[in-house]
Amino acid sequence: MTTSLLNFDNIEREREEKREAVSKTAIPELVTVSPEANPYKDSRFPNDIYDYLLPDGSRFGLFADPYATMKYVDVSLGARNGRYWLEQRLEDHTFTEREIKLMLFLSEHRVATRNQISKVVFPETDKKSIVIDFLQKCRKRGIICAFSWVSPLEDEFKKPLIYGLTRPGAEAVSILFHKQVEEDFQFHPINFPAGRGPNMNTFYLDLIANELYSELVRIDRVISWQRRPQLRLPDGGQHHPAAVFEVIKDDADFRVFWVETIRVGKDWINRVMLRFKRTQSAYERLSLYQRPARVIIIVDGDSRIPLLAKLAEEYMPDVKCRFTSDERLLQGLSPDTFISWSNEEQVMKVSKIPFLQEGYEGMTASEYHSKQQFNVEEEDMDEYEE
Repeated sequence: MTTSLLNFDNIEREREEKREAVSKTAIPELVTVSPEANPYKDSRFPNDIYDYLLPDGSRFGLFADPYATMKYVDVSLGARNGRYWLEQRLEDHTFTEREIKLMLFLSEHRVATRNQISKVVFPETDKKSIVIDFLQKCRKRGIICAFSWVSPLEDEFKKPLIYGLTRPGAEAVSILFHKQVEEDFQFHPINFPAGRGPNMNTFYLDLIANELYSELVRIDRVISWQRRPQLRLPDGGQHHPAAVFEVIKDDADFRVFWVETIRVGKDWINRVMLRFKRTQSAYERLSLYQRPARVIIIVDGDSRIPLLAKLAEEYMPDVKCRFTSDERLLQGLSPDTFISWSNEEQVMKVSKIPFLQEGYEGMTASEYHSKQQFNVEEEDMDEYEE
């Protein structure tokens, strides 16, 4: 007993010394881009844009424009058809496999692009035209709706359509899967006054996380994914990562990761520091087997990584992190997807995670699920008399 208490005291002392050491590290100042280097200098940009621009002066990533607002597309498409579709499907028991997969995906992940839906719902061999045709039919049936965004910033990006469940689609999920779909996951298309739609930041957080999720599905590694789960800590506290996912490395060999997504906006640096502090606190209170293998931090551009790496070192020194960016995830999982920061050399380095690559030889998620048996005792109908 005495030995274990001494060991505990030593561990706590080491942690305190580590905190004191990193607390002496000055928080790096934000790099301010000059007006001449502003990539949006020809746009009608808001005055506070210099608080948000990437340090290297590059444009915001696809899912990172802090001024973007939602705009629905074809608001009346399928508006009167959803109830009829639901009643017919329930009466005839004719929900298709693709409809079920799509509704389940959106009920758990809130929103998705066509490319993400293609990876999660369809086999890789299906042509793009098949996916487009299916989504158009689902919109006409009133199961899903589509939106995109508008912004005062001009860029070269062609903005994708974003899909979410309508109320009839959410009701179908409730009936089929015996769970309620959150209000924030149900969409009601309307024509917003110009520039008055909801800010896209909350949707961007889901969209970029789903870029990672859909890639994990594509390479057949993901066992489970939880969006903003409530993690209960041993002392009764709680922690809410942006996402928690489990992947399979090989037979009976699993790894758990946490995800944190960072988008710029009002007071974003302070929000990041608070988030990192809470992550460190939760990490300390978990036992070794409960801790994530890594925390994946998704940022809006590579040049944001040095600052965030130093904040992570300051506020969650015990947590093992890997960084990635919108651009890297949009290119698909590869050896270059994940980045680590070398404090000694002050450089970013590619940090490969071999089992999160296509073609890794360990057991896949499909192989794991296929081993689950459905063994039901059949009733002997001969025992019953009409």
